[in-house]
Amino acid sequence: MPEIFAAGPNRTTQDRRLLWLLLFVPVIMSLSGVWILDHTKANKPLFSMTNLVGPTTRSLLTGEGLTACTEDMGTRGNPICFHAARMPMSALVVALGMRLFGDHYLRVACFKTLLLLLPVGVCIYLVWRCRPRSGGRRLLVVVLLLAPFAMTAFLADVTNILVDEGYLYSFLAIAVALLFFDVQTRLTMGGWSHAVLFAAAVDGLYLSKSGTLPVVVVLTVSFLMVERRAGLRWLVVTLVAAAPLGWAVHQHHASGRYSVGTSFDGINLHKGNNAGFLQHYPPPHGDSMDRYDFELNRGLYFADEWSFNDYHQRAALDYLRAHPRETLEGDVRKLNVLFFSVEKYGGTASHGITRMIEDAGMLAFRLLLWTAILCAIYLLFRTRDSNRRSLRVASGVFLAVVAACALPFLAGFAYTRHVSILIYPAALFCCRVLCEPYNEGVMTG
Repeated sequence: MPEIFAAGPNRTTQDRRLLWLLLFVPVIMSLSGVWILDHTKANKPLFSMTNLVGPTTRSLLTGEGLTACTEDMGTRGNPICFHAARMPMSALVVALGMRLFGDHYLRVACFKTLLLLLPVGVCIYLVWRCRPRSGGRRLLVVVLLLAPFAMTAFLADVTNILVDEGYLYSFLAIAVALLFFDVQTRLTMGGWSHAVLFAAAVDGLYLSKSGTLPVVVVLTVSFLMVERRAGLRWLVVTLVAAAPLGWAVHQHHASGRYSVGTSFDGINLHKGNNAGFLQHYPPPHGDSMDRYDFELNRGLYFADEWSFNDYHQRAALDYLRAHPRETLEGDVRKLNVLFFSVEKYGGTASHGITRMIEDAGMLAFRLLLWTAILCAIYLLFRTRDSNRRSLRVASGVFLAVVAACALPFLAGFAYTRHVSILIYPAALFCCRVLCEPYNEGVMTG
């Protein structure tokens, strides 16, 4: 396991300065990103935000749950009142920001960014606790922890208050860090605190996006594999199960149906599985698939959100069964967007020097992700030393998380932001490998 090193006074001072640097630089880069991306929206009313974030926040603040009545899902002339369309995390964070800072877009965006950076700060601290002795490895760890904040694909997640990935990236990072650096966590906060923090991170992940349910299962099973105490296992299982069960009860109260997903799941599945999909996907740079929603709803009327959801779910499944060849071709395109393309899909268009920076960041992201994936595969199947069992477990956890993150978007449709949430877990896994004691390192005998 990675060890926590004793050091003299001078080394201790240097290490503390390093920690402050590692914590300070992401904050500065993230707040700079907020200003660059959002300063033109400084006077924009928060209730007018798209993706139903504005309407659900208004509804939450007025005590009406997460209700939004809209035609924006392609149902022109047929407004539907959605009570179960979005998971609650984005509305909760924005509503809290408005309570504290009022209807000021830039202030609330900064608040959201700083709040969600707190779990990332815990990740950095856990890595710092097991920093390697080797100067070269130590430098690589510093680069790995800071480089993601220079990648626009990741920085967009950190600063974005409109998309689910802008919230869940943080919870995913701390959940995997608590698994990768479990010894440091227990020495820092104790077993029970470690278990509660892990469960809270996994619940936050799920409450940010229902599509992360496969990741929730993977992370929970992984915790059960590394934790031997039955009491802590039951505690985590109970706390993790509370989120989907509680959400299902809320769904029934608000919309009349028990569900651990949302009433947007059907159309999100249909968007990626219909006769026109291959003509429009992947979308042009700076565009999205949303403008084709109307075609999927043309000539139809829906009485409520669940009839809307059920129709699109049935239509998508019918298409999957009837068109296996087209489905396979679509999956190949989705895999390219998720794991290979250096072009950013599903985001705002950029040009000139900004586009060059974006492309360089995407290339760095692909190199980081595939380095982590290949290293994990090597360690999982080639490392047999019993002393490095925890490293093999970390490798298996990382690969399972990657697969679980990709699965829902292979079923539906994929944008770059759907996989950019793996940037920091990939960096953390590489740090986990580098933090092995040097005489047990991967490349040594």
